[in-house]
Amino acid sequence: MQLFTLYAATIVIFLVIDMVGISTIIKPIFQRHVGDMMADPLRLGPAAAFYLFYVVGLLWFVSVPAMAENKPVQALLGGALLGLMCYGTYEFTNLATLRGWSWNQVIVDSLWGAALTGGSAWAGLMVTRWIHG
Repeated sequence: MQLFTLYAATIVIFLVIDMVGISTIIKPIFQRHVGDMMADPLRLGPAAAFYLFYVVGLLWFVSVPAMAENKPVQALLGGALLGLMCYGTYEFTNLATLRGWSWNQVIVDSLWGAALTGGSAWAGLMVTRWIHG
C-alpha cells in the first residue's frame, strides 16, 4: 500500500507542478526558439506515457531506496540528479542534432527537470510518510 501511495502522490505532485512550469517557464522559451516545430494540439498519449514511466523510474532509482532508509533529503538530491541527467540528455541531444535549439532551452529545461524531479521525489515521500505514519 505504501508503494501505491508513493506513486500516486509523486505523480500528482509532478503533474501539477509541471503543468504550471510548462505553461509559464518552458513553453514561452520553446515557442521563441522552435515554435514552428511544436505540436498543436499537444499529443496527450505520448505525454501520458512519459509521465507514467518516468515516475516509475523515479521511484525505482530514488524514492523507494530513500523511503527504505528514511532519508527524504536523499530523495530530493537523488531526484534532482536524475532529473538533471534525464532532462539534460533530451536537451543536449536536441542541441547537438536540431537546428534552432538554443543554450537557453538546454539550461532552463535541464534545471527545471532537476528541480521538478527532486522536489516531486521529496514531496511524494513526505506525503507517504504522513499518510502511513
